[in-house]
Amino acid sequence: MKKIVFLKSIYLFTFLFLILSSCNNSDDDEVILTMDDKNIVETAQDTEVLSSLVAALLKADENEGTDLVGTLSSQGPFTVFAPTNEAFTNLLSSLDGYDSLEDFDTVEKRELLTTILTYHVVSGVSAKSTDLSDGQIIGTVQGENLNIILDGGVYISDATDANAQVTSADIETSNGVVHVINKVLIPQAVLDALEVETELDNIVEIAVATDDLSLLVGALQQANAGLVDVLSGTGPFTVFAPTNAAFADLLDSLGDEYNSLADFDTEEEKALLVKILTYHVVGNVAAFSTDLSAGQMIETVQGEEITINLEGGVFIEDATDMKAAVITADVEAINGVVHVIDKVLLPQEVVDALKPNIVNLAQSVDDLSVLVEALIQADAGLVDVLSGTGPFTVFAPTNAAFAALLETLGNEYNSLADFDTEDEKALLAKILTYHVVSGAKVLASDLTDGQAIETVQSEVITISIHDGVFVGDATDDNATVTTADVEASNGVVHVINKVLLPQAVLDDLNH
Repeated sequence: MKKIVFLKSIYLFTFLFLILSSCNNSDDDEVILTMDDKNIVETAQDTEVLSSLVAALLKADENEGTDLVGTLSSQGPFTVFAPTNEAFTNLLSSLDGYDSLEDFDTVEKRELLTTILTYHVVSGVSAKSTDLSDGQIIGTVQGENLNIILDGGVYISDATDANAQVTSADIETSNGVVHVINKVLIPQAVLDALEVETELDNIVEIAVATDDLSLLVGALQQANAGLVDVLSGTGPFTVFAPTNAAFADLLDSLGDEYNSLADFDTEEEKALLVKILTYHVVGNVAAFSTDLSAGQMIETVQGEEITINLEGGVFIEDATDMKAAVITADVEAINGVVHVIDKVLLPQEVVDALKPNIVNLAQSVDDLSVLVEALIQADAGLVDVLSGTGPFTVFAPTNAAFAALLETLGNEYNSLADFDTEDEKALLAKILTYHVVSGAKVLASDLTDGQAIETVQSEVITISIHDGVFVGDATDDNATVTTADVEASNGVVHVINKVLLPQAVLDDLNH
């Protein structure tokens, strides 16, 4: 059987209804008011705007054992809600592959048409408009009910979201009464049949067909890791799909190096993009919004978990401080379900990787520019070391701290450029490495009063915690931690207000 594909939403009926309701002088309203010498079928045959209804009855009767024309020509009585030609045209335009009633060309399709038509017939009663009451429920020959609404007119409610309006009422016939309506009524059985037989798109096809998910599609392609093929596969998958605006926000937060997804162009960057994308995918389950619960933690394909937050909506929490809102839920695919969200989710692994390394971090902070200059001036490979894997803990002196050091060194040192001999550069390297702890990312919460920490220079610094965090060196003047826990991809930086001096440097300066 050729599958019936309901490409346009039921909400199309609402749109059509509004158009039809606005046409107060439609030709479809010009219906003969009574034909009580003719039966219902003969009346329809003699009424131009009901010719499509007659054609539909004849088409349905092509199935063996179906005789709607004969039934509606019999004694009755019947009440028929008769859709106009325009109503049938609107129905056909909402069905893919149906240009006319002739396209109901199989037994199965004609059975579906019969189900629709018998939903318009009430048997055993000739119900005029004066017999109808607001809220009345009427059983049809098809088996499901119609609801009557009397609010500024007479309306018939079916299984869709759009009501049909009675445009001509009480057309009496020899075997009942006809009420002309401006919409073909659809029972739930037909909606269910159309939904079951609908060829759903897969997740990638849905994303491609959705303008606001074009950057997600671009990201899947840019990652070049077979994700398009995976998400086109059997599944099932649950995908939290960020909008274009969400990706734009991510790129903006990454700075000037990432103006578009094309800037993820190295193997490392593509691998990072894969981690981001797979953090939006849950494998082996199609989790609809009704399956989600508050506080639920769901493992993603990337390996880390996301957390469901149902306070005032549906939100997804990641490794950042900002949650994503589900703005469109339950977009069903043939291989899962898509929930559209307003933020790109980031796992902790990516959050850590996206942080600048210690050198990049120092370069981005104006008040650490002299520290960067010192690392370069020492000419001892410290820039490369502190750009490496780590982890490192760095106590970073401010520009004012370096200015104070230069002042204490006297007229020979007006700037860092005056550390220009091999010995002076070695001295500067000793000072700088005395600010670095290797092999550990020591946060402020890890520090204890009296703690002695060995530095890369090999001497220790001493921690003092009393109304603040202080770092003791070989001098009598402690440094104060003015900003703690500035995290980098390869460690942590604590900003201090004094350049720390080890004993070896004091000894060299005193000679």
